[in-house]
Amino acid sequence: MMLLPYKTRDWKSNIPYHIMSRSNWKERLFREEEDFQYFFHLLEQTSHKYPFQLNSFIFMQTHFHMLIKSDNLHYSHIMYTVKKQYAEYYNRKYTLRGHLFDKRFIVKPAYSQRTILIMSRYIHYNPVEINLVRKPEDYKWSSYPLLLKADLNVEKDLHLPSFIDFKPLLNPFKGTNNEKRKKYIQWCSKAY
Repeated sequence: MMLLPYKTRDWKSNIPYHIMSRSNWKERLFREEEDFQYFFHLLEQTSHKYPFQLNSFIFMQTHFHMLIKSDNLHYSHIMYTVKKQYAEYYNRKYTLRGHLFDKRFIVKPAYSQRTILIMSRYIHYNPVEINLVRKPEDYKWSSYPLLLKADLNVEKDLHLPSFIDFKPLLNPFKGTNNEKRKKYIQWCSKAY
């Protein structure tokens, strides 16, 4: 049987992409709190090498979702770096061998403001959908609690990692940044 190479994926600068990747065999990607922390740290470190903005994210036990945008680098470079380094860390820590991630990651572009909102709501409400928590702010490894705590009255919140950017989630709404956040939260909760 002949294996065909993967088809090259489309990429356009300044377009957010919803990326999802799951573990092989539905194995836990994050066994301990330290694993979640390390994965987040890898994203931050990778953002210094390959600049990108993370508009929303969630790390579940067997998969993760991210709404990510890069102005000048294909998202495949970012994902390759993060997933490779995390798999090496994970296999070393738990004395395992082989593939940690199942197949290629899934990617969908967000060409419109509405699509960005729908994707971010889906990401933030993922643990609510599967009855892990009652409210999205109760799930720690999500950008939703960060959004609620962020100081939106300054150009850049010093408590927020530099690669986190909530503006695409808030821009569709009118008012001050705090009013926009409130409207985004209300918009998201209408579906639930």
